[in-house]
Amino acid sequence: MVKSSIARGWISMKEQFYILILLFIYRLFWGYFLYKFIKSAVVPVLLRYPDANAGGSGIGRLLYYIEGQTALRTDPAVQHWLWLLLALTVLRLLVTPFIRAGLLHELHQERDGARGLFFFPGMRKYGLPVLVFSLIEWALTLLPLYWLLPRMYRHLLSGVLDVQLLLKLVPYVLGWLLYLFLVRKLLLYMQFGYTAGTGMFSSLLICLKMLMPSIGISIVLGAGSLAVILLCSASALFYPGLPALMLRQAAPLPSTLFDMWGIAAQYHLWSSKSFPQ
Repeated sequence: MVKSSIARGWISMKEQFYILILLFIYRLFWGYFLYKFIKSAVVPVLLRYPDANAGGSGIGRLLYYIEGQTALRTDPAVQHWLWLLLALTVLRLLVTPFIRAGLLHELHQERDGARGLFFFPGMRKYGLPVLVFSLIEWALTLLPLYWLLPRMYRHLLSGVLDVQLLLKLVPYVLGWLLYLFLVRKLLLYMQFGYTAGTGMFSSLLICLKMLMPSIGISIVLGAGSLAVILLCSASALFYPGLPALMLRQAAPLPSTLFDMWGIAAQYHLWSSKSFPQ
């Protein structure tokens, strides 16, 4: 079942190749902005971090963090970059549900045997409902932090003087990531049902029944995505210069491909139970 869903997801990917190109260009522009932000705002700050080899002490690091907090409140240049980053991040968060709505509509039309460009009509038809699902997902994502952050704050303060103490945060972070993974999985299947008109809660039950195959699809495609990213990174190290630059510019393509492939494979797993042959 996992294998067949992944195979059918790949076929859907070939049918929607134009969406892959559009999303690649979209992520390319976003990556360019992040590069400019890191180069202009982050790198100058990191260069001022106390060097341990040059005698940097815990007190020096503490003063560095205090200076950084002061700059966040008073430095106009820092505030300008932070507001710009916040605005573009919010814009991307709002655009992402519309992209998913177009992709889901394309998958529904493909299942019905239709052929054409259904991505943008799907964005108009289902964009706002999928945005509501995303708002619910963000709320559920932030909810555990109300209890986690007070427990993590003490370790964060101690980590300023001893970086090894930050390892105590790992169980909290891993637990939160697992919770986030399950929330996204359940809501994705509910979106399948809503946009197909078969019902959200029946799709939720399908997700619970098929949870292990669904997780298997995520593991297989996630491992493939990670392997491709590591291969691109290793190639950039062995072939510096222009080849490394070209690989860096093409890096969003495989991650976008695997993201779309993952949604398509999950869709076909859901479809096999919602519309049995």
